[in-house]
Amino acid sequence: MLKLKIALVTGGTSGIGKEIAKQLLLNGCFVFINFGHNDDQMFEAKKELRQISDNFKIIKANISNEVEVHTMMNKIKDKFGKLDYLVNNAGTNIDSFIEDLDIHDFKKVIDVNLIGKVICTKYAIPLLKNSKTPAIVNIASRLGSAPCRESSAYCASEAGIINFTKSSALELAKYKIRVNCVSPSLTITPLALEGWTKDEIEEHRDNNPLGRLGEAIDMANAVLFLLSDKASYITGQNINVNGGSLML
Repeated sequence: MLKLKIALVTGGTSGIGKEIAKQLLLNGCFVFINFGHNDDQMFEAKKELRQISDNFKIIKANISNEVEVHTMMNKIKDKFGKLDYLVNNAGTNIDSFIEDLDIHDFKKVIDVNLIGKVICTKYAIPLLKNSKTPAIVNIASRLGSAPCRESSAYCASEAGIINFTKSSALELAKYKIRVNCVSPSLTITPLALEGWTKDEIEEHRDNNPLGRLGEAIDMANAVLFLLSDKASYITGQNINVNGGSLML
């Protein structure tokens, strides 16, 4: 009987996603790591992850494209026939004030951040049903609960992720598939800090109740807990990992 835990992490070649993939490898999982477009970033991640384990496969797929996601899931099915853990992490952002925004950009953010998670969840269900311990964790953001200016598309997508988590948890409970969400505060990753000045970053750090910004490992630890048997009675929840404040 196959006892190896099989995981899929979308957007797993950088930032929080890469750290989640690392921690899953360190915990003995075979990890399918999805990425969308940045080949250079993918090659760097591959070299880094190989220092931990060879138990991973990187798959290029646009998660907002239903055909590509279906193909990705079929590759997992052909190799293992099941999926124990799905981590819907991939995301993007395009800042703009509402009166200036390009609707195409707004739709792109929604497509990747929210619709992509819906598509991956839909096509992962048959594989998750073949697991004895199936779990999904969606990565959202503090901005899904406490929105900000100049980022309406991102805030809307993250709020959608939180509620999609709750609704899918209700639907998938009949299959014993648990679905939870992690909402990071400002985290030290290239994407999260893009566009921030040094003074703005220091202000957010100093105003945080714990006196620091989040790190990718903080988010990965929360994800691993929610995937684990220690969280076997937790589903439909949004866990804020924010150092004590939603306003950062």
